[in-house]
Amino acid sequence: MRRWKLRYLIAVVGALAFLALGPRLLIDALTSATERPDGPVAQVSTLRFTPVADTYVNEAHPHTSYGDRLDFDVDGKPVKEAYLMFNLSGIDGLVTSAKLRLLVTNASPHSGGSIRQVSDTTWSETEMTFKKRPMIDGPVLSTLGPVEKGQVVTFDVTRADLRNGLVSFAMTSHRQDGVEYASRESPNSPELVITVTTGGSGVTTVRSTSPPGDPVLVGAGDIASCRSNGARETARLIASIPGTVFTAGDHAYPDGTARQFAECYGPTWGLFKERTRPAPGNHDYRTEGARPYFEYFGENAGPPGRGYYSYSLGTWRILVIDSNIAVDKESPQYAWLQQELTANPVICTLAIWHHPRFSSAKHGSQKKMASIWELLYAHHADVVINGHDHVYERLEPMDADGNRDDEHGIRTFVVGTGGVGLYKFGTPLATSEVRDNDTLGVLKLTLHDGSYDWEFIPVPGGSFTDSGTGTCH
Repeated sequence: MRRWKLRYLIAVVGALAFLALGPRLLIDALTSATERPDGPVAQVSTLRFTPVADTYVNEAHPHTSYGDRLDFDVDGKPVKEAYLMFNLSGIDGLVTSAKLRLLVTNASPHSGGSIRQVSDTTWSETEMTFKKRPMIDGPVLSTLGPVEKGQVVTFDVTRADLRNGLVSFAMTSHRQDGVEYASRESPNSPELVITVTTGGSGVTTVRSTSPPGDPVLVGAGDIASCRSNGARETARLIASIPGTVFTAGDHAYPDGTARQFAECYGPTWGLFKERTRPAPGNHDYRTEGARPYFEYFGENAGPPGRGYYSYSLGTWRILVIDSNIAVDKESPQYAWLQQELTANPVICTLAIWHHPRFSSAKHGSQKKMASIWELLYAHHADVVINGHDHVYERLEPMDADGNRDDEHGIRTFVVGTGGVGLYKFGTPLATSEVRDNDTLGVLKLTLHDGSYDWEFIPVPGGSFTDSGTGTCH
């Protein structure tokens, strides 16, 4: 009898709980399902750090140390520069946000100052003076306008090079009336809040919405070097866009070694490896046979050691070419491509490889790719994506000789903007429609049935964009 009563009570309580919470849980589940991109979901974690050192220096007292003060000053006249150092840990993915929060203890009505990264992390807050201060060698990360006493302000330092270990910042101002912030010695210590994304296919924030069922292809070429932060900036774009990631070669500079893939590409674009379909570049082949490239991407790079393969996205056929090996009419790759185009006739075809057949930039048009272009043109291919030249260039639809052909021509995108340094343009080709060599970013293609939309998305701070729509032959 007691057991029956207990079971009855549990059932009643469960039913009431479902009536109270069930609709909310169902709505949450549906919302999560509609926001979540295809593939594994990224894990997002928030890390919080307080300084291990902070101080300021004063031009008027060049030999005085202020490391034990409850606040630090930032001023333009006399010059007062503040320095903060953090010891970071737990950063095992892509930093998608980094915000430095400070309490204003005193301020003029003018400016909260600017913040920059400092490469020197050997300084001591008890020994630093104006005469002994480190060089401020990083670009401006963030600048604040007017601030007020008692206000908690936020500097966006996402673009800084944030890795495990010591990281140092400097704050400056060109205003004559400065600002004072609470230091780590005060009850209101500065706080650095870092958001890290690991694994999965990216966060659920979507930059632009595509109709359901229309696949998205997004990416670039010429991507990661441990000597620059460019790949981190473009990876943040990729993290916000669900879909298939393409690469147009040169993943890990300078030599495509296993270590460079692990340390340079892995922490950035490597977070999206599961949804990446790569194409090899010449820097990948600087290590014999591009072995680390093939080992890193595995089956996503096609048959082991071959370099060329195909796949489908919606109604589109995607052809990945290896422009580093033989591509002439007698080559196995040419024979494979010919068979692919003949055996798989589709309305829309897109090809990706590294060395551009047509380009207005440093390396220019690669004649060795003429036979591949001729074959694609003969089978009415629609779009070609290349890298190698570190620029963005969109060229008009062209025939096999590089002449404009709006009816049957292939449109080219050169997208060597994945993260490494950009090149200069030479004399523009007659068919060059849009060019930019100031902005890193990614190309997003939405592949419809019989048409496509393109959009070049710049990294934060970049002003260049390009977008449009094309139809298949």
